[in-house]
Order: sequence, then structure tokens, then C-alpha cells
Amino acid sequence: MLSELIKDHIRNPRNEGFLPAADGAGELVGPVCGDQVTFYLKVREGRITAASFTTPGCWALIAVCSYLTELVQGKTLEEALAVDGLRLAQEEAGLPEDKWPCAGLAAAALHQAARHCRRGG
Repeated sequence: MLSELIKDHIRNPRNEGFLPAADGAGELVGPVCGDQVTFYLKVREGRITAASFTTPGCWALIAVCSYLTELVQGKTLEEALAVDGLRLAQEEAGLPEDKWPCAGLAAAALHQAARHCRRGG
């Protein structure tokens, strides 16, 4: 059953769009559905100060990406790398099983962006 938090992000996605002067970006294509997602991060003094995403993907991918942009604000890159897509899908979002890959794709794009930031952008 969808969580109220994810329902809110479905109705009102946040931080959708390109992030100018991002310190890192992670772009992936889902192996299951073919959806593309790009995650952008800005980092200052070791903490994520801004996050955004772009995707033409499904409602679940948009909602999870929106949620992740808020979740990682103020976190370190290591904390962002610790985000578990499957746990997010099952425990926090309440996504139906056929949408679990969406959470995994969103988390993987976030991880790629965080690694890009660690390498210096």
C-alpha cells in the first residue's frame, strides 16, 4: 500500500528539472522498463545542498526521485550512497512489487551522482 509520503510526491513532485552548476550527475536507463533518469547534486562543505532529477518515466520513478531529492538534502555523500532502493520501495514508499525496480533505478542514479561528486565532478 502506498505511503502517504509517496502519494504526496505523486501529486506534487519536487525538485524536478536540470540543476545548473551541479557538482555531480548520474544518468541511467532502467534495464526492466527502459525509463531514463538523471540525478543532479550540489555539494558544499561535504554536504548535499541541492538535488534535482529529470525523467520522462512513470509515476513511481518520478515520486521516488522527488522523495530522494528531499531525503538527501543536508546529508553527506556517504549517507547518500547508503540509500537502499529496495528498502525504500518496500518500507518507506509502499510501492507495489512491480514498481520496486523504479526505486532501485532512482537510488542507483543518486549513487552515481554521489560518486561523480566524490571524483570532483
